[in-house]
Amino acid sequence: MNDGNLIPIRTESEAREKGAAGGRKSGETRRRKRDLKAAMNELLNMDIVSPDILDNTIEMGIASSLDYNAAIVAAMVRKAAGGDVAAFKEIRNLIGKDNDTKRLRLQKKELAIKEKKLGEGENTVKDDGFIKALDGSAAQDWGTEDDN
Repeated sequence: MNDGNLIPIRTESEAREKGAAGGRKSGETRRRKRDLKAAMNELLNMDIVSPDILDNTIEMGIASSLDYNAAIVAAMVRKAAGGDVAAFKEIRNLIGKDNDTKRLRLQKKELAIKEKKLGEGENTVKDDGFIKALDGSAAQDWGTEDDN
């Protein structure tokens, strides 16, 4: 980011106004995304009305759920079976058999374990037994002025 392009906020009220405006805009964006997602889910769950899409879906052996979700799955399988690598990868990802995802998850776990071990090593001091050796014998070893 180029700090020279930033316009400094001059007053507390200006900061409050800009923050409120940002919050309103963020809320509008979230609502728009929520509504778009709801509309998409509604459309995907509708019964198939196109005879071509319906026939293709039934041809793939899907007869229990004839909505657009099923049609999309059937189309992806058809594409993957035809050699479309992207469709194949997406299917593997959807069913949880994506090797890249599993490998990444495993690497993250290994990294977390290593970080934890490093963090523990920084905060602990290796016990060399010095304190235990002195325990109980300090008075004898050092004596007191009364002993002299």
